Amino acid sequence: MSFYDWLQEFADVNLPIGDFAKDVREDKTFPKNVDNWQDLEQHILSVNLGAEVDKIHNAFNYYLAEEYH
Repeated sequence: MSFYDWLQEFADVNLPIGDFAKDVREDKTFPKNVDNWQDLEQHILSVNLGAEVDKIHNAFNYYLAEEYH
C-alpha cells in the first residue's frame, strides 16, 4: 500500500492527520507512489508546507512502521 493510499484511510479523522489526508487528496501534484522521505519532503517543501514538515514526517514514520511491521 502506498503512503497516499494509507493516508486516505485517515481522511475522515478529526485530527491533524485527517486534515493532511484531505489536503493531499486535493493536491493534484502529490506523488502518489512516493516510498521514501526524501522525495516526500521535496514535494512538501515545493508546495509550501514546510511549517508542517515535522507532523508529516511523523505520519510517514507511522506509515513505515505499519507497512514494514
